Amino acid sequence: MHYKIIKESKPNLKNYGRYKAVAVHYQTVDTARLCKEIQDNCSLKRSDVKAVLAELSELLVRHLQDGHRVRLDGVGLLKLEIESDKVDSPEEFNVKKNIRNYRIHLLPESHEGIQALYDGIQLEPAVK
Repeated sequence: MHYKIIKESKPNLKNYGRYKAVAVHYQTVDTARLCKEIQDNCSLKRSDVKAVLAELSELLVRHLQDGHRVRLDGVGLLKLEIESDKVDSPEEFNVKKNIRNYRIHLLPESHEGIQALYDGIQLEPAVK
């Protein structure tokens, strides 16, 4: 995994002006590539894999939007979270006004305190 060092540029954050590491992503792996790689690694055809991934994506969206957590063996637990403004009392809260965004949260699967997702990550400075 590659990283670069950047200066915090948001004046409203307490670490404004300080430096931090951020991940650098050089490419995005799409469904077609995953289907080909899975086909190469097992007995399923690419079309079968694509059908399963399409159904999985529909089910993930539906269950997450319904407020469910989704556990994927070997990956972890996914759930949607809400980002909202803070208000002084429950009566002041307005969904349309105070909900800013949604985000997905992944809690990596863990076995005996080891999370395979993070185990063995090798960090290197990004290529400029």
